[in-house]
Amino acid sequence: MAKKDQNPEKVDSLSNYKQAMSLNAKLFRVLILVVCFGFITVIYMMLKPQNLSDIDGYKSASAPPRNVQEVLSKAIEGNYSVTITEADINQMFASQLVAKQGGAFSSDASIKHVLVRLKKDIAEMIIVRKVFGQEITVSMYLQIEQTESESGISTKVHLHGSNIHKGSGPKVGGRFGKLRVPQGFLMAVVDDYAKIADVLAPEIKLGFEEMARFEIQEDRLVLDPRAPTRHEGGSANPF
Repeated sequence: MAKKDQNPEKVDSLSNYKQAMSLNAKLFRVLILVVCFGFITVIYMMLKPQNLSDIDGYKSASAPPRNVQEVLSKAIEGNYSVTITEADINQMFASQLVAKQGGAFSSDASIKHVLVRLKKDIAEMIIVRKVFGQEITVSMYLQIEQTESESGISTKVHLHGSNIHKGSGPKVGGRFGKLRVPQGFLMAVVDDYAKIADVLAPEIKLGFEEMARFEIQEDRLVLDPRAPTRHEGGSANPF
């Protein structure tokens, strides 16, 4: 018996279907490759420590470190403004936090340095850890907003460094390595910053609770105890 010829329309339809499936499979493979590449890039950026060479007081000190607590106390007592440099703060961190590794940080012996980078209106608090012999960094941004009126000074602390994208989008909370991350990702490390705040409680009280005005400038903090008689808002200590 002669074999019936296949319907040309069915053959074309089947061929188109196979081509579409083949194209979808290729697109799916490309998508998987893109996702994997993106994931690897993110991991690489997180594990790659940020460059710290621009931070004053990180590697060496040109002079003996200032006693920041004493400097702040005298400024409050004398009712005059005082400037604390980025180097002053980082040398204080090195002397006080490292010395207490066996106490407050006994469970966090991998913490090697705590640093601050001061830019106009923004402070970046950086923790340097050593994991399997490799340095990794994590940081948190901090902004202080103050408004003055006849009734007093209102202080707000913002734990971010502005928007991730210009104009809109989520706020950038800090960096894991070189990767900028939204605020929510910092919940994993907020306990570390709370411990640092506990160790530096006297300096925080003098500098951010008893000082009326404080301004973050390039490489320095300017603090002034002179203020109107009434304060509005809450404590400047975010922890």
